[in-house]
Amino acid sequence: MAEKGVLDASSWDFEDQGQISLNGEWEFYWMKLLSPGEFSDQENIKYINVPSVWNYETIDDTSLTGTGYATYRLQIKTPNSGEKFGIRVPFHFTAYKLWVNGVALAENGKVGTSKEEMVPQTVPHYIYVDANGNTLELVLQVSNFYFDKGGTPAAYKLGNEAQVSRSQLQNMAIDLFLAGSLFIMGIYHLGLYYLRRKEISTLYFSILCFLILLRTFGLGETFLISMWPDFNFEAYIKLIFLGAFMGPTIFTLFVETIFPEDSKPVLGKVALIGGLLFSLSLLFPARVSTFLLNPYYLFLAVTIIYQLYVVIRAIWNKRDGAWVAFTGMFVMYLASVNDALFDIQIISSGYYSQYGLLILIFCQSFLLSSRFSKAFTSVESLSQHILKIYKANNRFVPSEFLSFLGKESIVDVQLGDHVIKDMTIFFADIRSFTTISETMTPEENFNFINSILQRISPIVRKNGGFIDKFMGDSIMALFPSDPKDAVSTAGELLKELELFNDIRAKSGYQRVKIGIGINSGSLMLGTIGEEERMDGTVISDAVNLASRLESLTKTYGCNIIVSDHLLEQVQEKIRMEYRFLGNVQVKGKTNLVPIYEIFSFDEPELYKPKHKTKADFEKAVQCFMNQEYTEAKALFEKVLLDMPEDKATLYYLEQMTALV
Repeated sequence: MAEKGVLDASSWDFEDQGQISLNGEWEFYWMKLLSPGEFSDQENIKYINVPSVWNYETIDDTSLTGTGYATYRLQIKTPNSGEKFGIRVPFHFTAYKLWVNGVALAENGKVGTSKEEMVPQTVPHYIYVDANGNTLELVLQVSNFYFDKGGTPAAYKLGNEAQVSRSQLQNMAIDLFLAGSLFIMGIYHLGLYYLRRKEISTLYFSILCFLILLRTFGLGETFLISMWPDFNFEAYIKLIFLGAFMGPTIFTLFVETIFPEDSKPVLGKVALIGGLLFSLSLLFPARVSTFLLNPYYLFLAVTIIYQLYVVIRAIWNKRDGAWVAFTGMFVMYLASVNDALFDIQIISSGYYSQYGLLILIFCQSFLLSSRFSKAFTSVESLSQHILKIYKANNRFVPSEFLSFLGKESIVDVQLGDHVIKDMTIFFADIRSFTTISETMTPEENFNFINSILQRISPIVRKNGGFIDKFMGDSIMALFPSDPKDAVSTAGELLKELELFNDIRAKSGYQRVKIGIGINSGSLMLGTIGEEERMDGTVISDAVNLASRLESLTKTYGCNIIVSDHLLEQVQEKIRMEYRFLGNVQVKGKTNLVPIYEIFSFDEPELYKPKHKTKADFEKAVQCFMNQEYTEAKALFEKVLLDMPEDKATLYYLEQMTALV
């Protein structure tokens, strides 16, 4: 420690013991700007502790204020090692000029005896000197007419050249790392807010990062002044104090948004108003802002207490991330208390709030990242769940149905949505299901129906169709592209049914038959019902006819019956055998509709006699329609010789018995 203006470091081993702080009693000449060589006739030398401000010092029974100018002097006894020394010259309030061994080596702003004469500025310097013998003399002029405090608030550091140079690089690297980290995190969270405006916490966090970034550029190595030496001092002070006044307020709002259940919003609003009121002082000269520091520290203490209250409540209520938030805040509060004590010269440690705030930023960033990660995990889980719901929904509402309505999702479907389109309608029904089901339990009934439908559905999909409805033991499918797809489906379905019946026969079960009706035409596809309960359906005469054709398979004992309209569309596209069954009356239509049986896919024992008797059967049907019953009867009886159990022939013979 320096005593009476002399610091004896002659026995200090800089290589082993490191740098030394030039703290202690420096010579102090109030209201004098002395240059080296002007100290010989000075009497009644006063001393002042460095680091400190001269506020409240007493000179000739007069208590000093922050305004004024003075000269400091310190003589340092160094080891006679012949090495080169380095000195870190800290910031001053608010302009200084430094001589070492009579040579002016550092100057910041312009020292003057009046406000008009001086130019304020504050930035640290690093200087390197050779000791003359084993003594270094430091002469320092300081003037202040712009700041509330004046003097040398930070410690000088002395070391060998390598140590000080290394310290300079380290300090610059730390500040650049701080600035870069804060900038990246600020931009990142600003982007998050832009993408999701509901997450206001990311906006507060981004603002906090940029406020601390300003403070980091202004303190420490003061890159702001180093890059722009002529930067306006008043503007510089306003930027520094903007971060000081608004940073805690923004952080309070941030804490409230991440722990809303544990907050008292009215207190957050009070903190915001307080921060804005203190920030209004930035509209005035720097002395006003610095004068408000002491009352601001009281406001800051209250703000910190409220922040701790919220976080401790969050810990008590076991909120996610509460301990992480508390850890970062605790470190920040320690750094803030250090800065406050340093500002009022109770301690001489230096400013560390930017380091504490960096730790806080990392903790809070981790907290936000953790929350977003959990949110993304939740979204992924929800997306998977929605996908499962979507797939499950497609089991009830075909995706093709939505596609034809021009809807991407079922949530877009409204009551009354409809579209008119030409399609092929395919009805299939299990024959004698009532008789079969009487021998089974309800569970066996369901298993039986599903075992058949599980074979039908893939065939429909493979041929470009989709099942619109399951109706107990029957289905209705739609084929939007080519009518021949429906005919191909019918053929494949009958072949699959043969395999199914072979399996059932081995177990002693009754064989299953199926009837298929196919028609094509214009239909209206849409939704019916009411707002709380809707169903998709298709409505048209073409649908009614297809349903009627399927029911006629029972009457004529056929596997497949199609309309003449459909036959015209497919007979040149697919090879098939068919026979004319006659004209039928369809409900809602005045004209008779010609219908045909397709027997190409029948079992060989049915296909061959139908092929052989086709001409006689169709001629007999024509005679019946012309009321030539005698000839018709003879022809039908001829058909029976080859097909004694042909239900279509028996049906006509029965009709004629009733008519004749």
